[in-house]
Amino acid sequence: MNWKSLFTPGANMSPEEARKFIDIHPRDTYQILDVRQPKEYEQGHLAGALLMPVKEVATRLAELDRDEPLLVYCHSGVRSKAACQLLLAEGFREVYNMSGGIVAWKGEKITGGELQGVEFFMDREFPDVFQMAYAMEEGLRQLYIGLMDKVANEENKKFLERLAAFEEGHKAMLVAMFAPEDFSGIDDDQGWSNAEGTKDGGSCDDVGNPDVGIVEGGLDRQQIMDHFDSQLDTMQDILQLGIMLEAQALDLYSRLARQSEVGKSRELFHFLAKEEARHLGYLTEALDKLLAE
Repeated sequence: MNWKSLFTPGANMSPEEARKFIDIHPRDTYQILDVRQPKEYEQGHLAGALLMPVKEVATRLAELDRDEPLLVYCHSGVRSKAACQLLLAEGFREVYNMSGGIVAWKGEKITGGELQGVEFFMDREFPDVFQMAYAMEEGLRQLYIGLMDKVANEENKKFLERLAAFEEGHKAMLVAMFAPEDFSGIDDDQGWSNAEGTKDGGSCDDVGNPDVGIVEGGLDRQQIMDHFDSQLDTMQDILQLGIMLEAQALDLYSRLARQSEVGKSRELFHFLAKEEARHLGYLTEALDKLLAE
C-alpha cells in the first residue's frame, strides 16, 4: 500500500446524496459495498449491497469491477473510509464513502443474510431462470390481490389493484423479452398451466401452490399474509409493505445477477433489479407525498 493513501480521503457522499445517486443511475452501472460484519449485514443493509468485511477487502478485489463506481458504507463511516483508502491505493478511480454510515441512512433497509431468497431457486426445479422469475412475479401479484380482501378502504383497494397491475405488466415484459419460444405458463402438479398464472382458469388465490408461494425477495407469501393481516388499515401501511417487498426483491435480484455467469441469466436478473428499483421509487415517492400531507 502506498503510505500516501492513508491521507487520501477520497470522495464523501451524504446518505441523501447516495440515495439520489442510486435513484438516477441504472442498477447495473455501479456497485454498493458493505464492509461491516455478517451479523450487522443481516440486521439491515442497503438493497443490492455486496457484503465484504473490511478485513477481507484486500484479498477480494477481484470480485469488484474497476470500471464501475463504488459506493462504500459501514455502521458510521469509519470502516468504510479505511476501505475507500485501500481501494484508491489499489487503483480504483471512482470510490465514494457514505458519510455517517447506515445509521444515517433514512431509506429502506433489507434484513437477512446474503443467501436469503436464493434457497427458493435452489429448492425448486424449473426449466430455466426465466420461469423462476415469472413464478415469483406472479406470486407478488397474487399477494396484492389477496390483500385487497383484507382492507376496507376503497382507495387502498384501488392502490393494491394498481400494484397488482404493475406485476402483470412486469410479467408481460418478461415474456416479451426473455421467454423461451415454447413458453405457455408455469406448469406444476396442482394445475397451474396457463400464462396468466391462474389455476384451471380460476382466480389467483391458492396460497398452497409451491411455485408461487414465495413472492419477490424470496419471502413466504403466507407468512406475509399472516403477519400483516391486522396491520393494513391505512394507505401508509400498504405503502410500507410494498416498499419492503420491492426492496427485498431488488436486493435478491441484484445478488443473483452477481452470482450468475455472463449471459442471458445475468441480463435477466439485471433487468429485474432495474424494474424493482423503478417500482421502489414509485412507492417511496407515494409515501413521501402522503407523509407531507
